[in-house]
This record gives sequence, C-alpha cells and structure tokens, in this order.
Amino acid sequence: MNKEQESSFILTKEVYERDFLPVYNLEKCRPKTFIEFEVALPFHIPMCIGRTVTLGSEQGYFSFRFDMVTTNKSYMYSLGEELPTLKVHKTKIHMMAAVDLEYETFVNDRERYNNDYFDLLLAELNNIVLSYMIAMKDDDCHYLTKEMLPATILVKSTNIETWENDMGLFMLHMHIPIEKEPLIEEDVQEVMRLQSVVVWDLNPFVSSEGFIYMAKRYFKQGFYLEAVNHAQTSVEILIRTLFEQLLKDEGKSDKEIEQKLEDTAFMPIIKNMMPSFLGGSWDVTKDATVVGKWYKNTYTLRNKATHRGRIPSFQEVDEAIFGAIEFRKFIVQRIKANKKKYPKLNEYFL
Repeated sequence: MNKEQESSFILTKEVYERDFLPVYNLEKCRPKTFIEFEVALPFHIPMCIGRTVTLGSEQGYFSFRFDMVTTNKSYMYSLGEELPTLKVHKTKIHMMAAVDLEYETFVNDRERYNNDYFDLLLAELNNIVLSYMIAMKDDDCHYLTKEMLPATILVKSTNIETWENDMGLFMLHMHIPIEKEPLIEEDVQEVMRLQSVVVWDLNPFVSSEGFIYMAKRYFKQGFYLEAVNHAQTSVEILIRTLFEQLLKDEGKSDKEIEQKLEDTAFMPIIKNMMPSFLGGSWDVTKDATVVGKWYKNTYTLRNKATHRGRIPSFQEVDEAIFGAIEFRKFIVQRIKANKKKYPKLNEYFL
C-alpha cells in the first residue's frame, strides 16, 4: 500500500488518547484491538468533514468519521469543459471498532472478525442514515448493504497495547463489473421477435417475467427489500394473469372477469381455484413442496418485510428469489400438463 492510501486512516497513539479514549467507559469495555474500514457511500450526507460519531454497545465502541469525495459529471455532457455546477459529492466514512478482543486472537481469525465487525458497524451506520433521512427529509439516501458498496475496500487493524498494525484489502462481495459479449445475429432476432410480442401485447404473461429479472437486479445491487417485493410481485402477476385467462377460457365476459378478479383475494386463488383448474398439489402448509417453500420463503417474508419494515438478510433474499422462480416453473409445468384442456394457454409458454 502506498503512503497516500495509508495516510487516509486516522488512528495513531496520540489521536486515540486525545479523541477516542476520553469517550470510552473503560469499566464496561477496555479495548485491545482497533479496526478501521474505509467505505465510499453511494450518496452524500453533508456532515462536517472530520465529524466523528461514537456509539457504545455490548460488542465495543463503534465510531464513524465523516469525509467527502467529489467527482465532476461534465464528461456526461458535450460541454468541452468541466463546470463547477456538475460537481457531485459522495460521503466517505471511516467505520471504526474498538473492541475488547486480544489482537493475537483477531489476527488468527482475521477474515471472520473483519466480517463480523463490518456487519455490526454497517448496522449502526444504517441507524445513523435512517436518523439523518428522517431529520433532514432527504430522499436521496437509503439503507445500505454490502452490495451497494465497492467490491473491495481498505481495512486496517491496530493492536492498542503495542501499536503494531496491519493494513490490507477486504472483499465485501463478488459483483465486479464485467464486459458483456456482443449479441450474435440469432440473439438480435430473438430480441426483435419479443419486441413485437411486447408492443402488440401478444402474450399477457410477459410482464411477470420482467419482474423476476428486476428482483435479481435489485438483489445484485443490494436492495434486499425491493428484491423480495419484486420476486413476489412476479408470482402475483403470473397467478392473476393465469386466473384471468382461465376465466376467459370458461367463456366469461370481460365484465364478469373484472368483477371476479376484484372479488377474489390472492391466496384463495392459490388454495382453492388453481387446484380445480390445473390439478396438482397447491397446499402451502407442506414445507417440503415447491408451493410450500415459496409460501414460506417468498410470500411470508414479503409480508413480514413490507408490513413490519424489516430489511431481509442476504440469505433470506436468496431463498425468496429461488422460491419464486421454482414456483413459477411449477405453474408452467401444470399448464403444460393440461395442454389438451387449455391449448391456447399452453401456446403462451412454448
């Protein structure tokens, strides 16, 4: 690491004794190891540069020092010069943990402790972000997950007792931008074919397909709540569209179908109507089945996350998207199993 990178970390013996130690309650926690992470946020909190917020917890003392990075977006416009008005500010945060953990213990399992303390710091930072958003009514900010941050960041650990230290790189996620291969002619023709389908509304099931890709994109970007919502939305659109098409096949008028859709809640369609139309097991209480796993991992999680405002975990989102995709496959399989009964419906999924 070069000197410029190293100087971005602030901890020295003098700084620690002057700025940090007076804030700690050493009767509750006597720190032995100090860990610093440097992260650039995807938005700007206009806190004074150098402002440090310190919070005490059972795990130790967590501090957040605010800094700023500035870029100029003039290159996005054909201006030929940089304009000051196109400067974009982003917040850079030094997230620091002073913990009652022997430095030798930390070094022997560095990856685990870096992950554990980064997660704890990120949770506390989200509390600060939420407080700022509400106090300042700033809708440019949002909750943070690892996937929203750079794939690799700097981390420095310091032995507070001897002041030996170590600095290195810490990988947060694997989503590094890659160059896409150019489309071959066959792919271009497929895009053009589907464009006609979309423009002329030739397949009512296309829109639900788009939502599952939105869910995967949100997941990759770290927007966990939005990913779960879109995964479940893709299922609900598919089920509602399927129910509408099945009613049409029965000869119902547009007005009758509209009234039926308005009067029938989503889950009764799943539990009562789909089995009678398409057969198969639709019992949501059987956790081992595709339907049961979707109900538990996607539908129930979406309700908890949306109605209670809880941000799901990485693993929960992964299971929710997988559950939605598998349930969608199950629905298509049931349609194909009934292709003689509903030939027109089956054509949509060739």
